[in-house]
Parts: sequence; C-alpha cells; structure tokens
Amino acid sequence: MSKSFKLFLIILIFSLPLWWGINVFAQKLEGFFNAAEAAQTITSFSKKDESYEAPLKVQEVENLDLGAISAISVLVRKDGTETILFQKNSQRKLSIASISKLMTALVVLKNDDLSRVVEISPGAAEVENEYGFGNLKVAERFSVKNLLYFLLIESNNGSAHALAETIGEKEFVDLMNITAANIGLKNTFFVNPTGLDPENQLELTNYSNAEDLVKLGNYILRKYPLIWDIARDKEFDIYSADGILFRKLKNINELLEAAPYLSGKTGWTSQALGCLIVIYQAPDRSGYIINVVLGSENRFEDMKALMSWLEDAYEWN
Repeated sequence: MSKSFKLFLIILIFSLPLWWGINVFAQKLEGFFNAAEAAQTITSFSKKDESYEAPLKVQEVENLDLGAISAISVLVRKDGTETILFQKNSQRKLSIASISKLMTALVVLKNDDLSRVVEISPGAAEVENEYGFGNLKVAERFSVKNLLYFLLIESNNGSAHALAETIGEKEFVDLMNITAANIGLKNTFFVNPTGLDPENQLELTNYSNAEDLVKLGNYILRKYPLIWDIARDKEFDIYSADGILFRKLKNINELLEAAPYLSGKTGWTSQALGCLIVIYQAPDRSGYIINVVLGSENRFEDMKALMSWLEDAYEWN
C-alpha cells in the first residue's frame, strides 16, 4: 500500500465524523428554516405589501359613524396582499360571545375524527341555548361532524360542551389558547368552548379584538375552509348516528344572502352585546372581505351599514 493511499485513508476516516456532523446540522438548519417559513405564512396576513394597490377611496362619501364599540373591515386579495378599509377601536379587547365557537370548531378539526360518534352527556344536555332551539338530550348520539353543524349554524352551546368534554373541558380550552398563540392571536384568550358569560361577572370571559378575529377568519379560510362552508348553509338536515332525521337546522345569521358567497359567525351575550364576523367575495371579485363588529346593540344593522358603506366608499373596478 503506497504512502499516499494510506494518507488518503487516514484523512477519510478522520473526516467522516465531521462530514456527518455537518450533514446533520444542515438537515436541522433546513428544518428550522422550513418551520420559520411556515410561521411566516401563518402571520403574513398582518404584514403589509408596499406594492399592494388598494381600491381608491371615494372622497365624496362621508366617514361611517358606526354604533358598534369596535369594528374592522379588511380586503384580502387572492395573492394574500391586504388592506384595511375601515376600522374603529380595532385593537380594543372585548368579549366575543359565540364567535368563540370558530376556535372550538378549529380545535376539533385539528384534533378529532369527524366520523367519531359522540353520546350527549348530562352535562352537555344541561347547557342552555340563547335562541330557543332547545337543548340536546341525554344519550342522543351524533357524529362529530354533525355536532359541528349544530355549533356553527345554530350556535348550539350543548354541542360545544359535548365536543370539548371528550378530552376534558380544561384540556380543550388549553388547546384553544395554544392554537390562538400558534396563529399569532396576541390579544385573544378563552376560558370556555361556548363563549357564554361566567356566572360571576367578575370572572374572565372569552375575549379578543377585531384585528385578531380577522386574522383568525383568514387562517380558517386558508387552512380549514370547511368551517366557513358549514357556517354558510342556510338550512341543514341533521341525522342522529343511527340514521334517523333529528331536525332541520336553521342558520341564525340574517345576512347570508347579503353578498356573494357570504359566510359568518354570530355571537351575543349580555356582557358582550352583539358580535358578528362575516366573510364574503369583494365586489370586484379580486379576493374577499372580512368584516368584524363587536359590542353592538344591533349587530346585523351595523354590519349591513358597514357593507353598504364599503361598496359606496371605494371604487371597485
């Protein structure tokens, strides 16, 4: 064996650990940048693209005097660029009532099996509903997917409780808050899966702000559009797990036909007042608009006023 060949083998042997270490480091570094890129994608909605050409404001149209405590309207183009069209106290933290159920549905879709059958417990059957639809009854059985229809169409509180108690309400609420943090909702916090006010008015309730709710709505559209698809249904026939027609659900959102492809989620409690988030196609079909109204004495009228103003106040070519 020649001296040069021996020298080559020695160098090769000693360089193998170094090469392996560099390769592992490179793989970890690549994984880090992939994760960073994913995080950037999630939070990109809050960033402004300087090249974005927003619709022109019609100067002759007066500013909107909206009755709600807080509101925002954001136009999101198909390429992800966005602009704020209207805002009022959009960073103010307020109770969000049943808009909370958007996060409840999101946690379910991330962690549960839609075909799994859930039996209604006494605890879920005792949870009251605001809209007179009646409570779910003990031992009734529904798929997780059908419970999502209860949740998003008629805002049923019993269905929220039933979906959460499978893993325990505390653990479920923890997942809601972890998911909110992962999305980048810095001004949002949950204490229950329903959005109901606590019995003790001094205790915390679910809260957020209009800006965070736009970010949540946009994330759902990009990642879990089934939520908006369900919430868009005006009516839906619900069947029990054994295939028997239970009842026809009727959507409590009065604005489903107010704009093309409109979907949304309502909310109301005595502490939160009226809350509403809607998402619909922009008039110029360039993307979609997300509107949020919080702390409203008349959420539907406030939202209609905002939508009408947006159509008049901007040039939609």
